[in-house]
Amino acid sequence: MMANEFSLDSIQITIPKRSKKSHKGDFGRSLILAGSEGMGGAAILSSEACLFSGAGLVNMYTHPSNIEASLSRNPEIMALGIEKDFEIPKNIDVLLCGPGLRNNEWSENIVKKAFAARELKILIFDAGAFDFLYDLSSKFRFHDAQIILTPHPGEAGKLLGISNDEVQKNRENSAKEISKKYNANVILKGKDTIVCLKDSGGVYMCSEGGPELSTGGTGDVLAGVIAGLASQKISISDACMLSVAVHARAGEVFRKDIGEIGLNAGSLSPIIRNLLNRL
Repeated sequence: MMANEFSLDSIQITIPKRSKKSHKGDFGRSLILAGSEGMGGAAILSSEACLFSGAGLVNMYTHPSNIEASLSRNPEIMALGIEKDFEIPKNIDVLLCGPGLRNNEWSENIVKKAFAARELKILIFDAGAFDFLYDLSSKFRFHDAQIILTPHPGEAGKLLGISNDEVQKNRENSAKEISKKYNANVILKGKDTIVCLKDSGGVYMCSEGGPELSTGGTGDVLAGVIAGLASQKISISDACMLSVAVHARAGEVFRKDIGEIGLNAGSLSPIIRNLLNRL
């Protein structure tokens, strides 16, 4: 079965209008677990994208060395430096784990704690988290949270135990296999990003987005947008579809205004915020 194509124009998904009596708690509490030592940029990009996408409260737990940079760029984000022992708050609506994690003991501890947090409603794994999920695959079907996985082809290969080339030969089937194996919604990034929704079994391909997005950090921004949208209590399927579509459209806006060369991932978040406010 061929994937259905979609774009920001075709999906017609909107974020609920905000009541005049609303407060920050109405728009969700997100926690970003990200950024090993020397990889703080990924954590900052993800948490900023989450904030710019409309989350009411954004917490970031990261390596202590990243705190000063985060607070300097985004003082609105509640940044906490963590070592081995830390607790995940019970009032978190969405947890994003993975941007800027390395294949080391510090990162492995974070991923295992995120997976073990059973009170979570929505759990997103991205980037460095995929180094540690293969061995947990048999346990995913017992998890209570709605899970979203956002691999690029190389990371998808890690999840399936196959090569990058094998993933790329049939991207739709690869996304479906990951969804089945990990009982999760899957966003397989790359040219013609694939979205595979667990509950409906629907498989969709984004028709927008081009080489302007081929630069470091754009995936971190996408993960943050998913967390920000999901925190606002729209459905998981809508959060997946809208995040991919608005992220791709932001790339196209940059290309039309400036060109294909030189997109810095941080420039996407203000464009995404503008697009979301126009929906």
